[in-house]
Amino acid sequence: MHVGGTIVLTMVNEKKEQSSESQHAFTGKTVSLLLPVLVWGLMFAGCSSCGSRKDPDARDVTRPPAEGAIPAEKPIRESEHMEDNFTAQVAGQFYAGDPDALGIQITQFINDARDDGADVVAQLADRDVVGVLSPHAGYVYSGPVAGYAYAALAAHAQQYTSVVVMALSHRRMSRTISLLDRDAYQTPLGALPIDGASVRRLAREYPGIFAADSNMFEQEHSLEVQLPFIQVALPDVKIIPMIVATPDEKLLAEAGAVLFDMFGAFKDVAFVISSDLSHFFPYDVAREYDTLSLSLLEKWEIDKWLPHASQTRKGMCGVKPVYAFASMFEQFDADVRSVTKLKYMNSGDTAGDKSQVVGYGALAFSVKKGLRSDRLQHGDFGPYTPELRRALMDMAKTSVRAAAMGDNRRLPVPDSEVLRQSGAAFVTLKKNGQLRGCIGHVIARVPLYQCVEEVARAAAIRDTRFAPVTPAELDTLSYEISILTRPEPIAAEDVVVGRDGLIITRGPYSGLLLPQVPVEWRWDREEFLSHTCRKAGLPMDCWQDDATRIEAFRAIVFGEDELE
Repeated sequence: MHVGGTIVLTMVNEKKEQSSESQHAFTGKTVSLLLPVLVWGLMFAGCSSCGSRKDPDARDVTRPPAEGAIPAEKPIRESEHMEDNFTAQVAGQFYAGDPDALGIQITQFINDARDDGADVVAQLADRDVVGVLSPHAGYVYSGPVAGYAYAALAAHAQQYTSVVVMALSHRRMSRTISLLDRDAYQTPLGALPIDGASVRRLAREYPGIFAADSNMFEQEHSLEVQLPFIQVALPDVKIIPMIVATPDEKLLAEAGAVLFDMFGAFKDVAFVISSDLSHFFPYDVAREYDTLSLSLLEKWEIDKWLPHASQTRKGMCGVKPVYAFASMFEQFDADVRSVTKLKYMNSGDTAGDKSQVVGYGALAFSVKKGLRSDRLQHGDFGPYTPELRRALMDMAKTSVRAAAMGDNRRLPVPDSEVLRQSGAAFVTLKKNGQLRGCIGHVIARVPLYQCVEEVARAAAIRDTRFAPVTPAELDTLSYEISILTRPEPIAAEDVVVGRDGLIITRGPYSGLLLPQVPVEWRWDREEFLSHTCRKAGLPMDCWQDDATRIEAFRAIVFGEDELE
């Protein structure tokens, strides 16, 4: 917080882009900033559908920050050393290219929105905000409305580690949803890291739905204008950027189901959906169209919303990403989800000209708190260095290939002492995101490398739930290895979903579920216990029986994208 300070923002409307440096006068109580304002026509360069067609009026904003405000001098994360950053496409056009000016402008938008929408923010305090709708015009037009969306997220900032950013393309169509597989997205505020592991997993496991294609992000502003807001409101997150430009409604619905399983079910993930509303109608007409678009989403009348929102100019330019997100969000039961209108304005409100306006809305999509689970945390690999993880993954792949080809030759003994130590592991095979085989050892009786070899072969050809893997399938498989700790007795009330794997035993019956299973299926603790009982062939309430033995273990889990 900027304690006891006064922020003075003077916005000067120039006829052409100026080049000037921000001036900071630190007196202990005052921060002064002169913001250069860019050519207003450039604010929506390349897109005739993202702002008013006349120059906005300049504004002066002078007041101290309220308690809990995002500080104007909030430090911006420096650009980490990234080898393959995607360069900002519209900096200096849709938003300021100067980092100081940009950071303070966004901070002002968010703080203004937080203060004005305090009652709504308070209502969301006891909710889990899954995602927000945010507009994407030049900041002078839609920035004040976007501030409301990011104020809602900023109130829960410590909760999030990843943000799925879903935007549209104003220039191109695509058969699949396009992903950006780069190290980071560069903006004037620094390098915003991209969750490459998630991007590559989507493309690998769901190739008919998602594909990496950086061309779709070139010269496109609808995604990029969200990123500086994310950097200010949620400074510690990574992003999963996607351009949704396919007209295939079935594919969009399928994408929603995938996004729910991978991200939506977990409370550390937020979604940002980029869309404006109606385009270039008189002020009152625009309000009528836009009110209908937002109210149908609030009431969750998707069957009525989709045809309305799909109308050119009258609807929403981001109807495709919104529909994909809606398909994800409705995976939650109707009685636990809610849509809250945060703010509506149009360019007539923000820029002054009311003859032909563009509409901007901010919505919050939330669910009952406690419903979404913790994501299984990858990244703690114990003694297994990248070199050792790559060696184990190569062993698993070689063993599966050999089993499918009928080759019975064994792998050589590795040089690593760690891999020669006794170990227990599972190997999981998936095809197009669906389980294709999973076999493992619970107790460490053989060297770890030998265990991985044996269970990989077994997962390929001896999992009785599936036909043996064929040579033709080898290139379609994805792999995950789970290295298990020694099982220890645990009380039912001490089981933690996302941390513990379970073994339940009574008499001759025993069943095991890995730690990632309840996370993927969104089970709570009791459901996890009950399904482990079922896996053992016992009644689903057997975990409450004193004669039942409950043991827990933990696992070091890594896939093909976690080898570095």
